Amino acid sequence: MSQQNNVRFNFTKVIYSENTYELLFPSRETGLAIIALYEKIEDGTFEDGFFVEKDLHDAFEKLNQTKERYAKAKYDGGIAKLQEYFLDYNQQTQKYFFKDYAYKFCKHAKETLLGAFNPTRIALICSDLTESLLAINDDEKLRFWLKDKFKKYEPDFREQIDFLERQIIYSVDQLKKDSKLTGSEITAILMAVNDNLENAQKHAKELRSAYSETRTIQTTLEQKNTDDIEINDLISDVYAFIKYINQRLSSIDKKLDRIQPKIRQLFSALNKPQFSSKIEKFILYLLDHSKLQSDKTVKLPAMLPQLQIYQQVPNFVVIDKDRQLFPAKAKPRPAYIQNEAVIQSGTRRVLEKITEQDTVGKWEELILSELDLRRSVDLTSKFFQIIREQNSQVAVSVLFNIIKLTANDKCFVLETDHEIQYDEFAKNIALWKMNLKKT
Repeated sequence: MSQQNNVRFNFTKVIYSENTYELLFPSRETGLAIIALYEKIEDGTFEDGFFVEKDLHDAFEKLNQTKERYAKAKYDGGIAKLQEYFLDYNQQTQKYFFKDYAYKFCKHAKETLLGAFNPTRIALICSDLTESLLAINDDEKLRFWLKDKFKKYEPDFREQIDFLERQIIYSVDQLKKDSKLTGSEITAILMAVNDNLENAQKHAKELRSAYSETRTIQTTLEQKNTDDIEINDLISDVYAFIKYINQRLSSIDKKLDRIQPKIRQLFSALNKPQFSSKIEKFILYLLDHSKLQSDKTVKLPAMLPQLQIYQQVPNFVVIDKDRQLFPAKAKPRPAYIQNEAVIQSGTRRVLEKITEQDTVGKWEELILSELDLRRSVDLTSKFFQIIREQNSQVAVSVLFNIIKLTANDKCFVLETDHEIQYDEFAKNIALWKMNLKKT
């Protein structure tokens, strides 16, 4: 490898040097002019995306909000600076056109503000990444997949999660902004905010489903055995990014679980006075429009049905039958035949339950003995080991009993990591990483 490739690119140092930052991120006025030109290119105003210098000045002049006369010379220097990263100039046609950086600059800003949520696209991207990864059989192709193919789609993954967080932030900000409103206005706003948060929760579930392929990607990468240090570092980056995605989605779930009950509680509190007010109005209406009749009964308004507090019940003649004169016929006593098959089945189930309890006890003794010997036991690995050798019911019972047994004992410490663990034998079961230590 050449010495030049060993030199690490210092992004901070380069962007600090001279006017690099100002050239990459122009002033507000200049940036808005670029975006105005970008929109005209997108809607086909400029043929093939080419425009003349007058179009540039027209964009600047439109954004010039002062009462002073537009000074063309003032913006010539700005146009010259834009030719570093944003604009290119064709000497023959004397026309300008956008460089690739200008398209990316405007497109990213537009997509960020648009906030388009498309979990179907993410699912297709993940599926394509998985299929292409499974077909790789050498280090060079794996290096290309890690450095170019996966990295290419990372911004799409981040963008979808950012959209959900902006949706939540916007809903909360809307509540803060309109907190001074009263009556039906604040109730309508609360309903709208609650709907937005429910949509965000629905989108989070859809996005989590779309990201399900990342588990296959992680498992496949774990099976790639290579001694290449660069490839192993890139694989670690993919693991870190997948973990980052799961953490962001978990954070969104926690925010929604924390905010939504408070919204509903506030909505209920606002509705109570309104409900009490309606009851009070109804009672006043009854007092104003009801009449007391001569027989001391109250006649309600015509639109309301009259209440019937007492109703005349009919009289029935009851004839008692003398049971000594008319004794009841004796009923035959039924004979119950024992079903041997049912008895054997019940006995077998009881014996299986007893055997299962004995097995659970043996596993518990084994784990406690190993804990005394090694002072530490990986409960998650033991859980999947029990599933492989016994079944899931035994594994759950053993894990529950061990945790319950050591929960109130200060000699034991249960360490948990929210990183989800899986096992090939039990593909439909996932468990946190848990480690039990004895101090």
